[in-house]
Amino acid sequence: MLIGIQSTNMLGGLSLLQSCISVEELFTLLPQEHLLLEQFSASYSRSVNKERLSKLENYYLKSVMNNTLFDIPRISLVVYGKARDEKLHNRLFSLRYEKNNSAIIEGFLIISALSNLLDRVDPFTGKKADKSNLSLKQQQTLASIDVRVSLYYGQDRKIPEESLSKLFFDINAIDTRVYSQYIATHVQESPLNLGAEKLALALNLKALGGISELNKITKSDSYVTTKSTLILILLASLGGKGVRIEKQLPTHLPDKTLITDQVIDGALKTVIPLMQGWVSCLENQFKQDRSGFHRSMQIWQALGVIAYHLTHNTDLTKDELFSTGKILGQLNYDKSASHWGKCAAFKKDASGSFWINATGGGRTFRDKVAVYLISLL
Repeated sequence: MLIGIQSTNMLGGLSLLQSCISVEELFTLLPQEHLLLEQFSASYSRSVNKERLSKLENYYLKSVMNNTLFDIPRISLVVYGKARDEKLHNRLFSLRYEKNNSAIIEGFLIISALSNLLDRVDPFTGKKADKSNLSLKQQQTLASIDVRVSLYYGQDRKIPEESLSKLFFDINAIDTRVYSQYIATHVQESPLNLGAEKLALALNLKALGGISELNKITKSDSYVTTKSTLILILLASLGGKGVRIEKQLPTHLPDKTLITDQVIDGALKTVIPLMQGWVSCLENQFKQDRSGFHRSMQIWQALGVIAYHLTHNTDLTKDELFSTGKILGQLNYDKSASHWGKCAAFKKDASGSFWINATGGGRTFRDKVAVYLISLL
């Protein structure tokens, strides 16, 4: 028996009961045989599923270890035998059915991931993974968290096989989650993400207003930069103007060098003192002026291009890099400052009062600003 919220306003004549139960209870709810297993068993161990399963395991593992909010697991089943529901209050219903007359249609990888972390046999492969990385207490925590269960059923009638198959194929074939390059790079485990966090810490950006997890900041924000900007600074410092982000964060530089933690730490030895010098001159502006070019993400990224130039054309000490950053930080970053007229990235706005982007593009603007700033050095 399962108690939950019933919905009958559905197409196809089915009803739906949605409930929350613990992971431990979930395993008692699963049927012993899996009606739809033959539809994917031959492909279940392919690399794409292994990769997705590994990501799920790591996601749940870190969430439990760090006690952080995470996306609640979602499992869907269809009761293809008879089911009997009973109204308890308004839309709150109890549903009685035979669990072996049900079929899982959504959440296969989730169930496998939870099985592996809880040292259980995977119900779809019949295999037990290597020992879980969770302690016994952490496993108990994971077993106690809620999962969201959706049960599709017919009112005192069997569900046709074609309806069951359609739901299964629809759910597992149509990716309803929005895709964005920003989403992909944000969740990707990469040395660049860790490097951005190290850079933010070294520059003490939290004291200046912090960094935004979103892709942009506005005048009303207290943030001084974004995490993606810090990542782009590191990339530019390693690969110069040519390096770019496609669908994912790059794993190699244009010269085929693998981007590792060691490579990032090497870049930080130049980027950190250079930017520390720059930031040290602009602390008051960050707190008092929310409209200057010091808050332009392309200006920040230009510092990455400058770091690349310095690495390949000079042999500056840490103190000299800091002094170089101070030279750039002492510039007037007001949008009406006359010296921007010497930079090919700018043109005057319609009123003739302020300088604006003359390039029509973000990366081109960054590169031309970098050329101008390097000329000042």
